[in-house]
Amino acid sequence: MSKILLVEDETILRETLAEILELNDFEVITASSGLEALEILKDTVPDLILSDVLMPGMTGFEMMEQVKIQAQFKDVPFIFLSALTSHDDKQKGLDLGCRHFITKPFKSFEVVKLITATLAKD
Repeated sequence: MSKILLVEDETILRETLAEILELNDFEVITASSGLEALEILKDTVPDLILSDVLMPGMTGFEMMEQVKIQAQFKDVPFIFLSALTSHDDKQKGLDLGCRHFITKPFKSFEVVKLITATLAKD
């Protein structure tokens, strides 16, 4: 069972998406901020990180930069979920090394499909 770290500050979205992922046979660990995610990552190495970009305290971009400098997380794929829609924002995520940049609102089956495809490639 693949382990996903889901980082999302919107409670309802985080809980709903976690439930959908669990129903699709993923183990899900949740964090409500980038700072909380960094604390979780001290004790676990997920197979994939699914993160919002705009969060209080630390953006998803900043979190990804801090995660990716640590050797044990170098190959952990990131997928961003965001209300940001500009080409520049998407390009920034891709330049940082995220695998996919999903714009909110999204269809849950699309997220599951991208996660499954991303994990199958690794």
